[in-house]
Amino acid sequence: MRACQLIPFPLAARVGKIRRCAEVLQGSANQASRDAYWRKTVKQLGERLEAIGLPSEEVQHELRQFRHAVQQEYLRRDYVLMHGGKSPDGAA
Repeated sequence: MRACQLIPFPLAARVGKIRRCAEVLQGSANQASRDAYWRKTVKQLGERLEAIGLPSEEVQHELRQFRHAVQQEYLRRDYVLMHGGKSPDGAA
């Protein structure tokens, strides 16, 4: 019998979750509320991955990738605000 391999949908590809997270973080009134929201979000995502049986090192990898994606979205949103709504995506 072959062992099955669990392949979850990558957290870094969850565009809606990434955008919402960046939006909430940017709109938070202070650092304490940003930190609390981030901790809660990461904890929930990590618990879901652990619940489906993903090994802890893969959970940590997914969470790092998610953090990077949120950071990139945060920067993109800042760029759009600073440049009058012009998106940095290079569309002609």
